[in-house]
Amino acid sequence: MANNVGVTAPNTPARNSGLPAELKSTPHAVGSAVVSEHIKTLGVEVDDVRPWIGRDVQNFKRCGADEMLQQLLERCTDPSQPLPPSEKSMLLEVSLKAVLPICNGPGPVPQKMKKYLTEFCNAESERPSYREFTQIANTALVALSKVNVPGIPAHQDDDETAILFHTNDTANISQEHQGKKSIRRPDVVVVSCKSAQDAVAEGTSTRNDHIRNYACKSAPKGSNFQWMNVRSTLEFKRPKKRIPLPPSAYKMDYVVPAVSHMEYLKETDASAQPTDSTSSTSTQPTDSATNASAQPTNSTPVTGPAQTSCKASNEVQNISDRLRSSTRSSTKHRLDLGSTEPSSTKRSRRAKEPQSQEDEEEKKKKKKKEPQRLHPVVQNGLYVAEMFAAHIARQHVISFIVNNDIIYLWWFDRQHTIQCAGINFVQDLPRFMVLLFIMQRMGYEQWGHHPLFEPTPGHEGEIFVEDKKKRKVDLHFDLKSKDRTTHFGLRGRATTLFPVKSRALSALPREDHFRNETIEFVAKLFWPEEARQSEPEILEEVYEIAKEDPDVLGHVPEMVWFHRFDETSTAIIRKALGIDYAGSRVLYAIVFRKLTPITTLSGDEFLLAWWEVVKCHRALWKRGVHHRDISPSNLMGYRLGGRFIGVLNDFDLSSILHLLSSTRQGGPRGLERTGTVPFMALDLLMPEATAGQVEHLYYHDAESFIWVLTWVCLRYKKGELLRKGRPLDEWLTVDAMGCYEKKMGFLGMLRRMRPTRSHEGNFKVAKGCLTVIHKYTGPFASVPADDEEVFLIWLQNHVPGFVREGNLLCGQ
Repeated sequence: MANNVGVTAPNTPARNSGLPAELKSTPHAVGSAVVSEHIKTLGVEVDDVRPWIGRDVQNFKRCGADEMLQQLLERCTDPSQPLPPSEKSMLLEVSLKAVLPICNGPGPVPQKMKKYLTEFCNAESERPSYREFTQIANTALVALSKVNVPGIPAHQDDDETAILFHTNDTANISQEHQGKKSIRRPDVVVVSCKSAQDAVAEGTSTRNDHIRNYACKSAPKGSNFQWMNVRSTLEFKRPKKRIPLPPSAYKMDYVVPAVSHMEYLKETDASAQPTDSTSSTSTQPTDSATNASAQPTNSTPVTGPAQTSCKASNEVQNISDRLRSSTRSSTKHRLDLGSTEPSSTKRSRRAKEPQSQEDEEEKKKKKKKEPQRLHPVVQNGLYVAEMFAAHIARQHVISFIVNNDIIYLWWFDRQHTIQCAGINFVQDLPRFMVLLFIMQRMGYEQWGHHPLFEPTPGHEGEIFVEDKKKRKVDLHFDLKSKDRTTHFGLRGRATTLFPVKSRALSALPREDHFRNETIEFVAKLFWPEEARQSEPEILEEVYEIAKEDPDVLGHVPEMVWFHRFDETSTAIIRKALGIDYAGSRVLYAIVFRKLTPITTLSGDEFLLAWWEVVKCHRALWKRGVHHRDISPSNLMGYRLGGRFIGVLNDFDLSSILHLLSSTRQGGPRGLERTGTVPFMALDLLMPEATAGQVEHLYYHDAESFIWVLTWVCLRYKKGELLRKGRPLDEWLTVDAMGCYEKKMGFLGMLRRMRPTRSHEGNFKVAKGCLTVIHKYTGPFASVPADDEEVFLIWLQNHVPGFVREGNLLCGQ
């Protein structure tokens, strides 16, 4: 394999689950990764991902305000010289002293700041406060440009680097996600001065002082911002009509808010089952916790020392009932946050778009799905998902929620969310000024952009990666290709696929056991768990099996090259903050020969390709390679001599049995539960499975193949996903237990289901297989222990003989 890939896969150390002995598998991972990677293939609407975003953001970790400020300050210094804890603390103290004159001085700037803060406090509703806050921030940025702190780079007075806060609540920001369009209106955005200049109406002055004036008054009047140009967003909530006025003078002590962290959807039902990858218990919150969740509105100006890091995460909750139906007006999915005002009109106004019939249908569909009012934590998560999706390798996103006079910083990366303790920017202006100082001095990389993939905004040129063999590999990505597959979500692998060209990789010699003749390459960028066996390592094992087994030969993807970017590990920030980093992720890039989804096929050709993948999977399972993530997106293929060859794709959630069985006690294993919810076996959707109590067996994957076959028969016609009237859409929006209920209902109505004309014959096969699932479902059913028996009874016995023999002519 070394000749083909150019570098050998890293050896994975012997490992153990690291979980309690009674856990037979790692608990199911919640969140948007479950469906957001399959928008095009599954027919997921962008709004369908919203409930999963909600599940992502409720499972946050906590840290102190000063701890986060220290880490962000360090990131502005020389990255080759990490600072010891004492110097980090000193750097924050020096920075506070440096900004204090702007807060307390007798000059015009402190007076302006106090005026704007007072106007903010006196604002009687939310929307007017956008302007006042933007004035505060932009006025401070001008003054901070003259502040110098040893070790921190001086302010760069260029329009591409300099940032600006800009009101945006009346302007749409849209984006395409695998052909599906999203439209959002963040309250305030952080953009570069150049982006703000580009957004003004033609003929308008672009002087920076004029741009700052426009930014405070209204949304862009020329062209709307694009998500690619948005550095950060601010979501506002203003339950209180009056806020305590700023003090006469500021000190350096931290002003402790009455509510240090925002809470979202604290579950009060102690029987709710956990669904997070790191929890197997569910606790009932105390009354005080519930009250804090419902009303994070007060801020008591109590001075005290900088708080210590809080390592405990928010309790994991099952919120599927609250998010499953957006037409409900129940307070279960609409936390009041202490507001006495009606629902904000900014959430209920429809975006002004061209009025085509298709647009009207989309609007009606969205109106039914979207609640009139989203919790600010969920709204913030949706904005972050947009910022992630706008870039191919964004490592993290920093965003903010402003609740009354407290600003909460949220750090998002592909592992999970970290919420920083709130800073009262009225009573604790010096810390807010340090935060603005950091934002002003952060380079493009510190905002989360990978310096190789996107050294400058909008970079689309050729890049060079120095691999483990010290060779420079050229990669030219086609980011505008219709074949590009983007990811809309927060946690998880965040897989992105797009065509790529490379002179170096095209010149590599090929192994004899690969049969895909295409010269086209596809790059896969994704964030697997660091502790899990790497996909390159697993593929190395698969290729050895392919040399000996004809059912595998030619039916697995050809990996041409890969690289692991160690510097992107999500463990780095967590170690620095003293947060548990179990389940940390790291960025990988793998280049494969191009494949085609088998969903583009119909009739017997589709069934044969599906059967070839089933046989390949069975052969690998017998040899100890367990795939465990069967979905339409992972069934691919290519043409060879006019015949379509089925391929089992995507091994990054697979495992190799002999490595797992020969583990040393205490070694790590990935915490991510495998599977895509709509296609997971019924047993794996049950509460005990989501809690890690059910071992993943062969029949679970066999059942997944049946659900995939059923899905394609009902939702695809002539190789295209049905545009409307698709059955099973609801499977995409519910959680594991909700999907179990939907599937059980489906089995009871199987006789009424009608496939598309392209798959009438294939659905007969699917019904035979589904009958077996139904037979073995229930408290008294017992699935055969022998995998070969399962293969025969559940799958092979229902496949026509001419398909099993690979002779399509006999079926015509």
